[in-house]
Amino acid sequence: MACARQIDRETGGVNWLCIALSVIILFCFGIKTSSADHGKHNLRILVADDVLVDYKRFVDGRDPLEIEVFDGKHSRRDVVEIVLLQQALRRGGWLGAFELLPGGNYARMMHMVANGEADITGSSTWLRDIEHKADRIASSTALIPEGRFEAGFYMLADNPNRLKVKNLRGIRLLRAASNRHWIPDWQALAKLHLVDLIHVPSWELMVQFVAEGRADFLLAPFQPGPEMELVVNGNRLLPIPDYKIALDGSRHFAVTRATPYSQDLLVALDQGIVELERIGRIEQAYRESGFFHPDVADWNMIGSDGFGQSHLMPDHLADDPDNSMQNQIFSLSDITSRLYPETTDF
Repeated sequence: MACARQIDRETGGVNWLCIALSVIILFCFGIKTSSADHGKHNLRILVADDVLVDYKRFVDGRDPLEIEVFDGKHSRRDVVEIVLLQQALRRGGWLGAFELLPGGNYARMMHMVANGEADITGSSTWLRDIEHKADRIASSTALIPEGRFEAGFYMLADNPNRLKVKNLRGIRLLRAASNRHWIPDWQALAKLHLVDLIHVPSWELMVQFVAEGRADFLLAPFQPGPEMELVVNGNRLLPIPDYKIALDGSRHFAVTRATPYSQDLLVALDQGIVELERIGRIEQAYRESGFFHPDVADWNMIGSDGFGQSHLMPDHLADDPDNSMQNQIFSLSDITSRLYPETTDF
């Protein structure tokens, strides 16, 4: 600019004040009034199959970026997290479109993100699972901080034993269905020394096990409404009253490191999460979806201490990096670690 090239006639030197003003003007014109645009790539967002079904029912044609109320039918933690993810990305300056892809089960989705087959998980994942693949997956800012994840012991609503549980010993006399790849859930249940703990590869099959009486309960986040009922494929489940369990760890969105724009994606996401936290949107969504349920505040908490008991896993299944046993059903009460013969029926 001409001003920047002026010479101070008295000193014969450069007019530094003019130069400084020119730089400030140029800088100000380059500033955007909102958060910076971090990327225009369309994002591949992985969602568990059953969650994707409920998400579509929950959104019901609405623009997820405009949703400000998170209660109602089909609302639950992992469903509202898909809405929060999209809102966070937009608020963080991401301009690309969002494509929701069915990802199968939890283990498969983590594998796909690690390999760059998708950009990000649509629902939050445990930090320990991200750190296990830290060279290929990055974690967002925490959506659920350490100590905030509580779950209920969900049984069939008409199971008479549900209302007979009066203490921890009563819970220990029950059989649980869970997934060994859901490490916090599995270890929390394993340390209870239940009558039986059965590894079941999918959420819907866990519900089926409970519905058929092959297991007594499963762990699930608390649901919205006064009864906190959970309905899956026509099966109605309710929590055991007065008892809840803490799961150890924090939960984050998992972002692949395999794309050239992954760092920009992470920056945009973290900025958006911070903004949603600032306006109270994340706390609101979890509260209205039932996950942070006020009615369980005074329930007896079974703590998250005593984790990491690897001896509670059969030796030949404890280290299975290729997930070759993912679809096998086994029971920890079976001391011979034999597989259930009916496994192939599913």
